[in-house]
Amino acid sequence: MSSNTLNDDDVRAIYEAISNWGRWGSDDQLGTLNYITPAHRVAAAKLISKGSVIGLGRDVDTVPSPMNNIPAQHFMVAAGDVAPKKGAGVCYDHIGVFPHGQAQSHLDALCHISNNGVMFNEQPAALVTSKGASTLDICEAAGGIVSRGIFLDIAEARGVPFIDPEDPVRPEDFDRAEELAGITVGEGDILIYRTGRHERRETVGPQCERFPDGRGHLPGIYPDCLEWIHERKVALIGSDCAHDVLPSPFEEEAIPIHVGTEVYMGLLLLHNLQLEGLRESCRRLLRNDFFLAVSPLRIAGGTASPVNPIALF
Repeated sequence: MSSNTLNDDDVRAIYEAISNWGRWGSDDQLGTLNYITPAHRVAAAKLISKGSVIGLGRDVDTVPSPMNNIPAQHFMVAAGDVAPKKGAGVCYDHIGVFPHGQAQSHLDALCHISNNGVMFNEQPAALVTSKGASTLDICEAAGGIVSRGIFLDIAEARGVPFIDPEDPVRPEDFDRAEELAGITVGEGDILIYRTGRHERRETVGPQCERFPDGRGHLPGIYPDCLEWIHERKVALIGSDCAHDVLPSPFEEEAIPIHVGTEVYMGLLLLHNLQLEGLRESCRRLLRNDFFLAVSPLRIAGGTASPVNPIALF
């Protein structure tokens, strides 16, 4: 593997090199979703031949854990055990979800991250107020994101059960995973990659994801991968992890993947997916491309949404 030799200045130079500010106009709010054309959607639909459906979202996590310090709230408002013995009864519940962090499957909006006071396309971070975001909110993607999905198993490409946080994903990992899958990531694609993050937690224990001092300890990708993603004109990326290596290997750039993608590239991130079902289907069908649909909730001013992306083969 390549040595981890970048410093903070190198990372900031990468930001400049991958910037899409102004590429689709100064008022653009879609960012790399512009790469997905109607032709991409039609081509993706033609990948459906078996009719099998796989959800990539994890169960909404209501259990406190080292990486779920704001667990989702789920309680019953009315339940069947108190339903009337005669006539109609009703059951309904309340669900409250903090969509960010390392527990829930979610899609970030471009208003989620700023750098030096600005968001994508140099929109001021101050446009996100206590009332929500007035620009770049999750509703920009609420019409649905549909394109060809490509699955790359980074852990398998390395021949390991899971990626270690001290040895992050590098561009050559993506190249090797492409080679093994016999596929090439291209313009308008949705890239889904696996690190084996959940397998690591199940094998080592949940304590492996957070140091005793409170710092997260999670696998992710190294900033030189930002250039690989930018060159391929990927529309969206998702993973079983939260993309940024924790703790950050840099003194100043704490979340370079979030900053590089959301602020400079205008590329939304899917987090904390459940990829075992997708992995098994790709192995069984001997193919790593599929129709993929992502539909966030219409949360006006929202910085993210819980999601359950749907893959069809």
